[in-house]
Amino acid sequence: MEKYTSSELANLYQIHPNTIRLYERLGYITPSKRSANNYRVFTKLHVLQVKICRCIFGYPFTNKTIRNAGNEVMWASSKQDFRTGKQNAKQYIQIIEQELDIATKTTSLLYGWANEVKPKQFLAGGDYLSRKEVAAYFNTTVESVRNWERNRLIYSVREGEKGERLYSSSDFNRISIIYMLIQAGFSIASIQRSLVTYENGYKNEIITALNHPKYEELTSVGDRWIYELTRLKQAAKAIPSIFEELMTL
Repeated sequence: MEKYTSSELANLYQIHPNTIRLYERLGYITPSKRSANNYRVFTKLHVLQVKICRCIFGYPFTNKTIRNAGNEVMWASSKQDFRTGKQNAKQYIQIIEQELDIATKTTSLLYGWANEVKPKQFLAGGDYLSRKEVAAYFNTTVESVRNWERNRLIYSVREGEKGERLYSSSDFNRISIIYMLIQAGFSIASIQRSLVTYENGYKNEIITALNHPKYEELTSVGDRWIYELTRLKQAAKAIPSIFEELMTL
């Protein structure tokens, strides 16, 4: 059986040996055995487990739901429960696909917003969603939606039969753009400035209001979101076959 030191295993993936130790400490790979001189000893098992980790880490625009699903994949791998891990990997891919669908729709809205084209509505004209339903759609928390309200990013003047806040199609479109900008790393304050700028008719100054040097155009935010999620999806699709290889060890 081929054996590896921490440095040798790290070199396979061009990462630091401390990263291997971190994966072990967090339970993402099976604990290594020790040699007579107390050095960590890794095997082919760990090579494949780290390969799974590298398919999951290093991608921006991941929300908490995606990260949690990725953790479940790695923890199953670490426990050598490879069948469960393969199932978790398929669920992980589905969650990424859901986020990619949101990204695609929101980017379409963003192009309309930036170019003053009437956007396609996410919801049917007479449909309304509650805070809880909005949070569920974006895989976020009800408290996050409340926080957007408190910071005056979104408004809702309509209430349901139980007095709960309800959001219309236009509200939902606005929330979609807010969610995307938050995923891109913009602060609540900069998003608020941008929305106020847009509402006051200064479309050409939206990106200046965001005060983010990485993006020359507002639409490039959405393009990069889709690009990074597509990369993540491609990496994730390799994970089930890694579990199949693990089953043969």
